[in-house]
Amino acid sequence: MLAFFSTLAGSILLAKQEWSKANIWRILAFASGILLGVAFLHLIPEAMHLSAELAPLGVLSSFFLLFVLEGFTMMHSCLEYAEGCDIHLMGWIAFGSLALHSIFDGIAIAIAFQNNVYLGMTVASAILIHKLADGLTLTGLLLGSGFERRKSFFIVMLLALATPLGAILFYPLSHLFSAAWMGYSLGFIAGIFFYVGAADILPRLHKVKDFYCLGSFTLGLILGGFLR
Repeated sequence: MLAFFSTLAGSILLAKQEWSKANIWRILAFASGILLGVAFLHLIPEAMHLSAELAPLGVLSSFFLLFVLEGFTMMHSCLEYAEGCDIHLMGWIAFGSLALHSIFDGIAIAIAFQNNVYLGMTVASAILIHKLADGLTLTGLLLGSGFERRKSFFIVMLLALATPLGAILFYPLSHLFSAAWMGYSLGFIAGIFFYVGAADILPRLHKVKDFYCLGSFTLGLILGGFLR
């Protein structure tokens, strides 16, 4: 439910549109640091401890899956809001891909909590930061595509429901996982965090000559690493 409200909070932040466009890179840099810190210093070591054979396969498979999905959908098209792109319009297909990504976030929370409470809190905290950026940038895309503000907020609310839905539906199934498949699953989550944090966000940060972005990213790495 915190993920739900975090997504809506990002949408509400867009009321100050000029502020959001000026600071979105710093928010994304911070979120990227959190995701990478959690992936490398928490998820991957825990996954390797559970299964040294399946954990790397989990990382690689989720990285490849997101790469393919993003190539044929607009899974992370919300970043186009930050770049002022006038070509990509936000449609229902793009919304569906973003909803699928949010369901993966919910599944990540369920798997992490099934492993242990501390890892669950760490993963959930990283996702909360990411959801804030999702809500802000998705609303910007919707408004830029001609949607009314009320309708945009309703669509973002539907997207916000995807994360708790994924967690609630998947958590009972996670009890059935063996230690080896739990290692694969944690590696799968780490691959998602790595792709979103490194392959999607960081290349765009190189285009922005902003010292505060570097500071936000560094702070995110530190907090992600020592979040537990």
